[in-house]
Amino acid sequence: MNEQPLDLFLGLPHAGSAIAAEPVHLVSWGLGVESSAYLTEILTRPHMYGIDLSNVIVLHAVVGNEWESTISDAEKFLLPLLAEKGVRTVQVARGGPREADGIIVLDDSRSPTRIHKRGPWTLEEESIQSGTVPQLSHRRCSLKFKGWVLDQWIVRFLGDRPYEHVIGYSAEELNRARRDMVYATATRTPLHPLIEWGWTRATCLARLFKEFGVIWNKSACVYCPYSGGKSKKETLRRMRESPEEAVTALMLEAVAMMLNPNSKLYGTHSLLDLLIEDGNTAAIELFHRRLETKPWSVYDVRRVYFPAKDDPMRKGTAWRSVKPLFTGNAAQARTWLRANDAGRPVSPDGRAWLRHQDEFATYPKAERFLVATVAGVQEKERVNFTTQWQRITGEVDDLFTDPA
Repeated sequence: MNEQPLDLFLGLPHAGSAIAAEPVHLVSWGLGVESSAYLTEILTRPHMYGIDLSNVIVLHAVVGNEWESTISDAEKFLLPLLAEKGVRTVQVARGGPREADGIIVLDDSRSPTRIHKRGPWTLEEESIQSGTVPQLSHRRCSLKFKGWVLDQWIVRFLGDRPYEHVIGYSAEELNRARRDMVYATATRTPLHPLIEWGWTRATCLARLFKEFGVIWNKSACVYCPYSGGKSKKETLRRMRESPEEAVTALMLEAVAMMLNPNSKLYGTHSLLDLLIEDGNTAAIELFHRRLETKPWSVYDVRRVYFPAKDDPMRKGTAWRSVKPLFTGNAAQARTWLRANDAGRPVSPDGRAWLRHQDEFATYPKAERFLVATVAGVQEKERVNFTTQWQRITGEVDDLFTDPA
């Protein structure tokens, strides 16, 4: 494959042909309402927009843990249309946690039949190993598992070939489109046709309903932190319909909150609280049963909080150290924690505090506790963490150098 000319591999006009300079019409397909509406429109009426479908590539980044109902919509309605028109459809994912792991092409076909649900490395796996949930304060997860993946495929397979990059921003998303225009290059021409057409999200939903007779489901990871805002009602409905998917999100949140009580999925409120308020007993009961069947670990969690640059009384950056000390079943982990709590009582939230922050002291401050929860969080700390810990606390010896 690598010995063939790039244009032949792509199924595009050869560089020596008269139309070699025609840009590739590259469509980022997130499976959601807007990009699916755009695809439906051009696939059913390409000549109205002057689009040659043989020059279209549909590119989908697989993050993992997309809602099953969204995947079902895409497989039932859009894939047959793409296959009927012979449009090249590529599904790609991260190859691993490091950029050096590259990307994996999961499918590259003009007759696609299924949406891949995961690749070799998913956002869920990254969240489990780090003991965190995706953050509301930034879209780093989207950049890492979508933007970077798509960019790598484009560099690898398009090279210096010019392309029109279609992103399905609706007419309500002018600011996002303006930001995207900054990334225009000599080869990349950003296109936002829904905005040009004046299509709102409601217009897109109506177009999909007209074509397929369904209300298209929103695309998102089941543990997306943004799904607790404007789309909260829809999220709760989907979790009532699919308790298993609710449990996937609850498991990530539970571990993250045991390591840091402030790690609620939706920032100021937790998914568990929302499900309790919603009366979703099926998901909650399944979650508690599932917790007890998982392997558990006891973690030694330490944090140091540095002062803000302009105010020693205000918290600045924080560093965290997490070290697994014991792994077994849930009961064994709880027993190990009680036997190694250094005489401190275990608090109702399941932590044995070895050091609390001094509420009245200036920064830097430090805290430490043991906690038992689901296994999987990897040992991790910054290179200079121990030095800073010893400087701030005066503790030189590790209390748990030999967990055996």
